[in-house]
Order: sequence, then structure tokens, then C-alpha cells
Amino acid sequence: MRRAVAITIGAGMIAAGTALAACGAAEPGEAAGDSLPRVSSAAPADLSDGLITCAMPDFDGKTGLTVTERFILIDGQPKRYSDFNNQAFDLCQAGQDNCALKIENGVIRMDWTSANGTRSRYDVDLGTLDIAAYTTKAGEAERAVAFREGAKCVREPLPEGLQVM
Repeated sequence: MRRAVAITIGAGMIAAGTALAACGAAEPGEAAGDSLPRVSSAAPADLSDGLITCAMPDFDGKTGLTVTERFILIDGQPKRYSDFNNQAFDLCQAGQDNCALKIENGVIRMDWTSANGTRSRYDVDLGTLDIAAYTTKAGEAERAVAFREGAKCVREPLPEGLQVM
């Protein structure tokens, strides 16, 4: 069971979320038990508070399928966002294996492995707002996931009435 303290934040606070809301976390930066390639922002990273929405149209070659990942930054730390509940939350629970959400060298890195062994990784460059998506199925090598060329993330103010969990 997840414990959380809700804090309501006023004017302009935003966040984003997906079905990954139920997952928990290892130490920040620890994920999937293996080392990931180092990443760094291609431009000066904007770590100011805000909502970052990343829509990836034609995800994995599927025309008409758009996968959207949403993050918020609060005090320089990333969280996931549920627009349904207007809540920002930690992606991972303390001590959870195969889950991480952190900022590394100006890049938000989300890395999560599902119970069936499928690993999803997203890197969002906070300087350029470019996103890269990767997946690894159990027993296979990691591969980049394609989506419509030119897709970028969008930064907005935090939403009114945001609850931080």
C-alpha cells in the first residue's frame, strides 16, 4: 500500500501521468539492475518548475497511435503527472527494483520494467525538449522506438490546484 501526503499547490502548477502510476522505485537513478549509457542535454537544461508533456505520434510504427508521457519538475526533481486526478507523484516506491525517475545531466530519465519483463525507457532532453523512447522485451536487446519525426515535448506552467503526492 502506498502512503502519501497530499499538498495542494495553487496558480499554474502542472504534472503528467500514465498507467505507470502504480509502480515504485529503487534509489534515484537505479533501475533494471544494469548500467545505462550516460546522457546529457544538448543545450542548457531548464530545471524550473513546470509540466512537460511529450506526445509521440505513430508510436512504434503504429499509424494513429500516440503515446503521451507527462512529467513535472518541482524544485528541480521530476515526478509523474495524472491529469485525471491533477496529481504529481513519485513513479517508484522506495526500494522498488527495476524502476527509476531522475534527472541526469539535464535529461529526465524514466526507466521501468513491468512484471512480464518488458522494459520501457524514456529520455527527455530539458534543453531541447527532444524525447527518445526505448524498449526491451524479456530476452531481447534494447531497441529504439520510432515515432513521427519532429515530435517534441512541450513545457507549460504547473496546473492550478495541483496535488503533490
